[in-house]
Amino acid sequence: MAAGSKATESLDIRVGNFYPNYYKNSEKQWEGLDVEMAVALVERAGFTPNVVEIPWSRALIMARQGQVDVLVNVNITEERSEYLHWIGPERYTQMSLVVTRENAALPISSLDDLVAQCQSLGLKFGIQPDVAYGDEFAERLRSDDAFKACAEELVGPQNDDKVLLGRLLGYFDEPLDILAERRRNPDYGLVVHPFTVIKEPVFFGVSKASVTADELKRLLVAYQSLVADGSLEAIDRKWAF
Repeated sequence: MAAGSKATESLDIRVGNFYPNYYKNSEKQWEGLDVEMAVALVERAGFTPNVVEIPWSRALIMARQGQVDVLVNVNITEERSEYLHWIGPERYTQMSLVVTRENAALPISSLDDLVAQCQSLGLKFGIQPDVAYGDEFAERLRSDDAFKACAEELVGPQNDDKVLLGRLLGYFDEPLDILAERRRNPDYGLVVHPFTVIKEPVFFGVSKASVTADELKRLLVAYQSLVADGSLEAIDRKWAF
C-alpha cells in the first residue's frame, strides 16, 4: 500500500496466474504482458511495485475496500467507476470464441449463429464470472431465454478441458493465451475462431480508497510519459503473437 517516505513508498499490483498476461518465471518472479505494463507505470511514477496474486472477483472487492492499489487489464463499467480511478487505455483487448481445431470453420458470425450452432450440436458455450463481453452479449444474457440456456459459467482451466473433451462448443476469452500456446505447440487442440464479440480498450484501475490524489497525479503523469516515449507500445509489441 502507498505509505511512508518516497524511498519506501510502494503500490500493490494485482495479478492472476494466466499466461502470457501474468505468470512466474523459472526464478519465481512475475512476468507477462500486463505485469510489465503495470510495473512500468508504477516505477515511472516513483513507487516500488509489490506484485500480489489475487483471484479476480476478490481483487475487485479488495480494490473497493482499499486493500489493493492497482488492477490491470480492466474494462470500465459504471459500478467499477464508483471505487476505481481510470488510467489509460493500457492497451486494446478482445473477446473471441475459442474452439477445437475441428470447429474452427463453424459458420458463426453473430450471437444468433452461436445459439443455432449450440442447439444443433447440443452443446453450450462457456463464459467467466465478472468478465465483460459487451452490451449486446449482456443484454442477451439478461433477457433472452434461448441465449441464457446456451451459456455455462466456468472458471479458468475448466474451459479448456471441457472444450477439448467435447463438453462445450467453446468459450469466450482474450485470445493471447491460446495464440501463445499454439506458438509453443502447433498441435495444441484449441484455436481462436474468427467470431469476436467485443474489441475495446482496457485500463489500469486505481483504488480510490487507498491511493491519494497526489499519488494518482503521479501515476497519470507517468502514464503520459510512457505513452509519449513509446514504452507501453513496445511492451505490447513484445508480447504480440
